[in-house]
Amino acid sequence: MSNRLEGIELLDYVLRVSRHMAESHALAPLLAFTIDNVLTLVGAERGYIALKNDDGSIDFKIKRDNQGRDLPGATDEISYSILEKVVQSGESVVLSDAMHDPQFGTARSVMALRLRSIMCVPLITRNRTIGAIYVENRSVRGRFRDSDLAPLQLFANQAAIAIENTELIENLKIANDHLTELDELKNNFIILVSHELKTPLTAVSTNAQLMNMIIQKAGLHDDPMLNRTASNLDKATERMKHVIDEIVQFFRIASGQLELACREIRLYEVISAVVENLASVCAQRTLTIEVGEMQHLPQVWADPHQLRIVFQNIIGNAVKFTPDGGQILIGAACDGDNQLEIAVTDTGIGVPLDEQQRVFDMFHVLGSLNHHSTSKSAFRGGGFGLGLPIARGIVEAHGGSICLQSVGYDEDLLPGTVCTVTLPSMVGEVPRSDMMTA
Repeated sequence: MSNRLEGIELLDYVLRVSRHMAESHALAPLLAFTIDNVLTLVGAERGYIALKNDDGSIDFKIKRDNQGRDLPGATDEISYSILEKVVQSGESVVLSDAMHDPQFGTARSVMALRLRSIMCVPLITRNRTIGAIYVENRSVRGRFRDSDLAPLQLFANQAAIAIENTELIENLKIANDHLTELDELKNNFIILVSHELKTPLTAVSTNAQLMNMIIQKAGLHDDPMLNRTASNLDKATERMKHVIDEIVQFFRIASGQLELACREIRLYEVISAVVENLASVCAQRTLTIEVGEMQHLPQVWADPHQLRIVFQNIIGNAVKFTPDGGQILIGAACDGDNQLEIAVTDTGIGVPLDEQQRVFDMFHVLGSLNHHSTSKSAFRGGGFGLGLPIARGIVEAHGGSICLQSVGYDEDLLPGTVCTVTLPSMVGEVPRSDMMTA
């Protein structure tokens, strides 16, 4: 390739090379490709690309000759005076005979190396100089002319954009790899902590059972203090077990390790079991749960245990955020696309509009933590903020969706909330394998 390309021929060459540079996502091959084409374009013997560091220092990224060979240690053989001027000023330099140039001829490197023809152009992107391209020809004096600058500057402009984009891609990849590593460490830590907690919890639970046996055998079952202590131990261990299981469940979902044991089931059976389990809580708080007609609904292909967790969390949330004396309605229908829609409607305090998507985020807790109790069933009872994220993960693993609607949050007007779960029915479907990983 001659350095005398002009007009359409030059533009075509630069565009072809620029397209290739734009497609590069790694810095090292991009720099090698760039300098090789620069040497071909201008007919130079050696070429260098230097990039400016954040501290202002200059770092040589590549050093090549016109045969495509790397030049080890060759950075001591260039004119730093010229390079630094170009990087600092952002202006190009072309020298036909550096040794006799009035500005650079007295530079120590020019005199010592007896440098001849030199061109150096800045790499500028977004009005910022990020480095420079430096080429030289020692065997020929007068090899470069002022007219040679325009093609090289045009090339350098395209190269600067490609270099910056590639560095951004590499930095994003490094950041993403780091975040992935941190996420894996976090998941492993949570699973490890949960596992380690199960060991002492098992010991506490065993001793609580032993205590109950001793109370019964010693005939002390009428002692109110012992009974209260035993009851509190049972509740505490059960609560701790639930917390650990909830954490493990969520991280199985997040890591794609949730296993589903699917079979043909009727949603009415799953929901009825959940409502029955909440009967004592509702009686204590004078809450009413009404379940609509569901026996006529088609079956779903699902894991009954996992769906029970879904509705325990959803209906449990309705109980938690509905004041005493309130009402919860559970209705279901099958739409024209054979999708089952189960709506849980409460007469509770509602959800702020700006939080209605965030409630499905990990660890998101509605309202101020100062107002939460430690109970899972008391009004505004606390929790880890994993119930709805777990419910969404399980529902989506079944090929369904979940959403929440409320006109807003108001403790006096009690606007209520509707949480809707959509699941595919088995109408017209062929049963699948009963084990699957989501």
